[in-house]
Amino acid sequence: MRRVHMLNRRQFIYGGALTGLAVVGGMAVPAQAATSGGGVNPLRWPAADRETRPWTRWWWLGSAVTEDGLAHELDQLADHGFGGVEIQPIYEAQGQEDRIRRYLSREWFIALDTTLRHAADRDLGVDLTSGSGWTFGGPWIDVEQSAGRALVEHWELRGGQRLDDPVKTIHPPHPDLVDEEKLSRPDLRPPMAPIPEPELAALVAREVDSGDTVDLTDRVDGDRRLDWTAPPGRWRLTGVFSGWVLKRVERAGPGGKGLMADYFDASAIRRHLDHFGDAIGGRRGIRALFHDSFELEATDWTPAALDQFARLRGYELTPHLPELFDQQAESDTRTRVLSDVRETFSDLFLECFARPFTEFSGDRNWLTRNQAHGSPANLLDVYGAADIPETEYTGGEIIPVPGLRHGAEPRPPVPLVWRMASSAAHLYGRKLVGAETITWRDEHYHVSLSQAKPAVDILFAAGINHIVFHGTTYSPQDAPWPGVNFYAATQVRPANPWWRYVSELTEYITRCQSILQHGRHGNDVLVYWPQHDVWATPTGGGMQEQDGELAPDYHWEGSGWMYPHPSGADEVVGGLERRGWQFDWASDRQLAEFRGSHSGVSNGQSRYAAVVVPGAELMPVDTLAKLVEFAAAGATVVFVGSLPSDVPGLAKLEERRRTLRDLTGRLTGAAGGGTQRVGSGRVVVTGRDGVDEALAAAGAVREPLADTGLHVLRRYHDEGADYFVANLTDGPVEGWHPVGTPASSVAALDPLRDERGSAPHRHRGGESQVHVSLAPGESVVLRALERQRISAPEYRTLTPTGRRHDVRGGWKVEFLDGGPEVPGPRTIDELVSWTELGAAEAAFSGTARYTATFRLAPEEAGREWALDLGTVRETARVTVNGAELGVAWAIPFRLPLDDALRPGDNVLEIEVTNLAANRVRAMARNGTLPDNYYMSWRTTPPAEWDVQPSGLLGPVRLVEVDR
Repeated sequence: MRRVHMLNRRQFIYGGALTGLAVVGGMAVPAQAATSGGGVNPLRWPAADRETRPWTRWWWLGSAVTEDGLAHELDQLADHGFGGVEIQPIYEAQGQEDRIRRYLSREWFIALDTTLRHAADRDLGVDLTSGSGWTFGGPWIDVEQSAGRALVEHWELRGGQRLDDPVKTIHPPHPDLVDEEKLSRPDLRPPMAPIPEPELAALVAREVDSGDTVDLTDRVDGDRRLDWTAPPGRWRLTGVFSGWVLKRVERAGPGGKGLMADYFDASAIRRHLDHFGDAIGGRRGIRALFHDSFELEATDWTPAALDQFARLRGYELTPHLPELFDQQAESDTRTRVLSDVRETFSDLFLECFARPFTEFSGDRNWLTRNQAHGSPANLLDVYGAADIPETEYTGGEIIPVPGLRHGAEPRPPVPLVWRMASSAAHLYGRKLVGAETITWRDEHYHVSLSQAKPAVDILFAAGINHIVFHGTTYSPQDAPWPGVNFYAATQVRPANPWWRYVSELTEYITRCQSILQHGRHGNDVLVYWPQHDVWATPTGGGMQEQDGELAPDYHWEGSGWMYPHPSGADEVVGGLERRGWQFDWASDRQLAEFRGSHSGVSNGQSRYAAVVVPGAELMPVDTLAKLVEFAAAGATVVFVGSLPSDVPGLAKLEERRRTLRDLTGRLTGAAGGGTQRVGSGRVVVTGRDGVDEALAAAGAVREPLADTGLHVLRRYHDEGADYFVANLTDGPVEGWHPVGTPASSVAALDPLRDERGSAPHRHRGGESQVHVSLAPGESVVLRALERQRISAPEYRTLTPTGRRHDVRGGWKVEFLDGGPEVPGPRTIDELVSWTELGAAEAAFSGTARYTATFRLAPEEAGREWALDLGTVRETARVTVNGAELGVAWAIPFRLPLDDALRPGDNVLEIEVTNLAANRVRAMARNGTLPDNYYMSWRTTPPAEWDVQPSGLLGPVRLVEVDR
């Protein structure tokens, strides 16, 4: 059998810097031999840079940092494969108050400048949170510019009566301080400002029986007295006052603690940005300003709400205030007004915050990274206003890979939500789509590298290409182990024992992202997002126990607004995704920027073969007219289920309904299900079972690989298409499968093992087919080349043939380093968890070496073997007969043995590193765990944790693999 010699990946710099050689299937071959016919070398990863590498959020607790400490931590990150940091100054750690650098103080800027200089020296990027903690605000925001809430009072009068009470309300007191502020010394937080008397926004009287309404706002004098005598009847007076949420900025540090700004008020946002901008100046070295997720907590008003509503919706809101603030009312009018109010706040959020934020940053040559989710707005529009749209992924979702441990409170993945961020980037031709990743995947110190890989894979498949870990806490160099931690985080930091191998994960991400940031997106189906159907629901898609009814927030997990969508869009579009259609969402505002033609629709930056409307019941007439315009110009528009049945909102309702009927009347041939020619294009109305045929007829290209359950993402480049393919199912996928792109040849690049070669490829029935073999948890990049032919060895998969050789008994276990104590060596006959070996081993976190000897007959030694380690808790560095095989850190824990084996005795050494959890638990139980900072445990305090299985659990065996 032909043997190949592995080239250790650390012996060269992969990517564009690799000259003269391509490493194919473990074999070094001349680069010029990899292709024929010119073009780029398909067997090279695109060049790596700071943006293809993963970044991490870097919390500065109280900004209690030192210049030496900053340089040390940046060196650690650079040395372990990170591309940049996002600085987030937050609340202080107790006991370190004398080290605090107040936010935006001279000392704080010294720390920032030190970071920018050293980061530049190490080729690390730097983003900066646009405030201390998250959400805009601080001590420079006074009560009048802080986040607003509507306060409502009611009075009852009968004919002839006058109101004796003053027209006023009692503002609720300041809400309780959040936990970490309670732990702060009082002198580190600003005093609570006095609450002004809320101004009257409107006073409206409605006669209960007739519904007659009178605006009394101008009849209230400066002493809050109403000059009005009720006419005959029963009158209910509704007074709406401009109050305040009085919510403080989340997790802000000294110098930044204060009230959250009003996101619906341009002057309040400008006040925050100007204060920040005046302080920071035009510092170079900052890539982007970052805005974290919105946690607005019942923000639902702004003093200019009534004027802005009239401007944006074309009618006065004041006469409708009685039913708007009567939650028991169930009229169609209330539903329509409520939808209009929600749309107005969405528009204000975009106008007053999202766009000005990007303009402010652009004026200073900075980008913006913004997380739209959590805001009370159409998320697609807010994502679209950012230079780098960013979604969020806690990482504890249910992925059925065997052996993959779910996190705390596991839930299904939400790719349709994540795709909103990638869609906005694709629509506007932006290179990067960020994701806050593994935010709080599990309890602290319970997350392994093997759990992180499927999390990033499922994000990659949704179009994410810029991983930002959540995250890394700056910890003073003199802090006792495990150092200072942030309360809501997967601890991506040196205190975690697997930090020694975190570069395995960062290298994997870098290779993937070099592909995912290369070329252009390959989505050719544009899907209309039916936001008005969400706004028209009773809750507006928000979580009513947390959000205001008038301005519901759209939380990252999609509950109530995406899963389920009121008109079933999640089921329709989820089906498209599962069947391999490559698509992007578009809002009404974004759709209006497109033009139709025979080749589909285009906005000048992205082109799509067809537009799909996934069951929208309510649609603005301008949007429907745009869709008809697309078809008239030659494009295909597919309505799933039926045509829209009504318009949203209240203004000019009958006029707009007539226009809608006129537009749908042009589509009578399709309305009952079928195809209607419109101009030179067509409109198709079909059930879910007819969507595939309609899209294929329009020229959209499905990826049949998805039929196997694989996650498939397609990107185009000048030579063809790249496919990121991940097996996140519960079983292996093996066999011949078509790809949507015509190909003369296909290259396979393994981002985990960094092996590359030609993929088995053939043409059958007019299709290009590739042979795929992926075990659960594995991923591969396929490069389908339209004209190039690859002249290179075949890519090697590790597909088991069924033959195996077990490695049994006589394991010598030597604990190498870690704590709290290093147990002594021992020999075991069966592989068991360290936690079963004794109290010292149960408390230990660190690394131990396993050594075993096994014999192979000459005919066995000559076979093509891989080493399968079974279950590893958590990473394993493997050496056979003195030759290092690499690190097994992801499921499946399997490494190729190449030519490391020999007839007779073979010595196997496996260094296994576990989690920090057992050591933290032991310290908590004996009272030595540091507790000098605010900490919220994900599930239970460490003293109550169960011990975590650790070490090599096996079974360990050689498995023959088939090329």
